[in-house]
Amino acid sequence: MLILLDENLLSKKLKQPFLAQGHSVLNVYDVGWRGLKDKEILDLAENYPFDAFITADKNLPYQQNLANRSIRVIVINTQTTRPYYLLPLMEKISEFILSLSVG
Repeated sequence: MLILLDENLLSKKLKQPFLAQGHSVLNVYDVGWRGLKDKEILDLAENYPFDAFITADKNLPYQQNLANRSIRVIVINTQTTRPYYLLPLMEKISEFILSLSVG
């Protein structure tokens, strides 16, 4: 599975749980999409083609129509995006990401 991490998840440590599960993972910085609007990132990610997009942008579901997307979208609802706090969440997500439906 090819996974894209949003701008708020740039730490290299956050990639490790996915790599350990055999997934490929990049962030928006890696692909040169840093600073783009959410809609642009989602459009590009679908055409790349990424299988999943992970973000900590809690407003994304309210700002974008995700139902018609052909990519899995995971929105992490946390108080902080510090890597030490997010790492356990990424480990859990990496275990079940294949079971998620698109949109």
